[in-house]
Amino acid sequence: MNQRLLTPLAFIALAIFLVALPFTAENEYSLRLFMLFTIYAIVALGLNVLVGLAGLISLGQAGLFALGAYTGAILATRLGLDFVLAAVAGTVVAGAFGALLAYPTVRVRGVYLAVITIAFGLIVENVIIEWHHLTGGTTGISSIPKPTLFGWPLGGFRYYSVLAVLLFLVVLVTHNIKQSRYGRAMLAVSQSETAARGTGLNVVSVRTLAFVIAAATAGLGGVLYAFLNLYISPDSFTFNDSIRFLLMVVLGGAGSTVGALLGALVLTYLPEYLQQLQYWQQFAYGLLLALVMFVLPHGIFGTLSNLFTRFFGRATTRPPMPVGGIEKVLMDAKAGQAPASFSAEGLTIRFGGLTALNKASMHVAAGEIHALIGPNGAGKSTMVNIVTGFYRPNEGRVTLDGINLAGSPPHLVARNGVARTFQNTELFGDLTVIENVMVGYQKRLSYGLFEAALRVGRFHKEEAECRHVAEALLAFVGLTNFTNEKARFLAFGLQRRLEIARALASAPRLLLLDEPAAGLTTQEIDELDRMIRRMASLGISVLLIEHHVDLIMSVADRVTVLDYGVVIASDKPAIIQSDPRVIEAYFGVAPATHATEA
Repeated sequence: MNQRLLTPLAFIALAIFLVALPFTAENEYSLRLFMLFTIYAIVALGLNVLVGLAGLISLGQAGLFALGAYTGAILATRLGLDFVLAAVAGTVVAGAFGALLAYPTVRVRGVYLAVITIAFGLIVENVIIEWHHLTGGTTGISSIPKPTLFGWPLGGFRYYSVLAVLLFLVVLVTHNIKQSRYGRAMLAVSQSETAARGTGLNVVSVRTLAFVIAAATAGLGGVLYAFLNLYISPDSFTFNDSIRFLLMVVLGGAGSTVGALLGALVLTYLPEYLQQLQYWQQFAYGLLLALVMFVLPHGIFGTLSNLFTRFFGRATTRPPMPVGGIEKVLMDAKAGQAPASFSAEGLTIRFGGLTALNKASMHVAAGEIHALIGPNGAGKSTMVNIVTGFYRPNEGRVTLDGINLAGSPPHLVARNGVARTFQNTELFGDLTVIENVMVGYQKRLSYGLFEAALRVGRFHKEEAECRHVAEALLAFVGLTNFTNEKARFLAFGLQRRLEIARALASAPRLLLLDEPAAGLTTQEIDELDRMIRRMASLGISVLLIEHHVDLIMSVADRVTVLDYGVVIASDKPAIIQSDPRVIEAYFGVAPATHATEA
């Protein structure tokens, strides 16, 4: 079914479900469970952004949940703030703490990430217990006033209505964020930090945003919980709650909006049936998590969705864009920009006692195809990594049209007009082919988070232009028929092409191709030759790092040769081909000796 039709139908179905749900309540307790479901779903949806999109695991959501609840309760009981202001304050406070938590957390992965978030939750719990005069300590805060909305008391079905509307809005916002440049950035960072930095994404900022969204929704859920219970205590926010929130996301299907809702629904009602297990409840939760990981690795909804796509889904293809249309799109991207002049001067970098580059210099003229060659271990990839910001040189300058980029982080280098491919392909494997190219377009998008969340302002225009350019670039590299295929399923030669399309999407002024012909067939190399020539004709300066001599001699305007980190020659291809120093570097013998042996 067409995605444009499926999404509105899904929202209509959710609205019908939320409206009909309270009418099935048999008593007040049933209605309370429905309200708990909406609160937990709000928390799970935010956590899904962190876990499912950004690929980060948080076991401290209970602490953020508690921060929101206590902020709302304290403001309501001591300052007399109404429900709306208390909810806003609780959301903001939790979001702010989420940003603080993100500062050390986004820089680590794996078990260290889990430990930091666990520690945060324990710290919040202990502060709540010890700060007796503010939080009530172990006694908690009672007598929380019943919620009112602009003086209108919210009780029973009215409060459920408010919760249902808030849940619907959170679903809408998180879904829209997922389908925007922010969601693509989070998915890209979770799959390849290296490639994400190379396309101009600030990895720390992307992960921090995910943390803030997850924290803000947890804080909002905490305020709603406090006004539902009218009493809170430290026992209401334990480490077990953090596990349960995470399990909601994993059980339903991380990365899926429907999965988060489904997980929240199941784990709101499941405890009702597990209460009879008493002390064995934690074992039951652990067993459930293990079963999901081994039997349903993509969660309930994720697994069912994959099965449906496998048996019934058909990737749609578009007719190739006319050649003239492709050229126009690529030229429009470069409108008003002259080809870049690039220089590397006196670059030196040391790794311990090893000098990988020693005062290496190179100049790429505007619009030139410049080849960088040398034996294995000569320092070619090191040079590329310095130019693109992945390494910081000990000495030297890297300039693009006179602007010194040496020592700048990769995402700033990319935003200054430098794009690259990688020696070992770095793709966002679980994103589709067209989504990979759209990530490359990221730095050219300007709409903000608010516009993405509500799909207003520049969102639709810029997203349409992004997709149009991505389709043109896929046609340019011959990947139109693979538009909706996941990148990791492409053949190796096609992956090389996709990397080039993604690099071109940023409208670079300098393009670095790191051994693009490696592993390609003769026919694919011929196609690459034509592609490089066409890129240069569009006003893009090209730095080609390559071992394939025939390709270099065919396309390069100038060749620089590295050997043991030192530039030994730099001239036109025909001169380089007969240079004695180059021959000796490649064959390990002097030219005359080599000729005699031959």
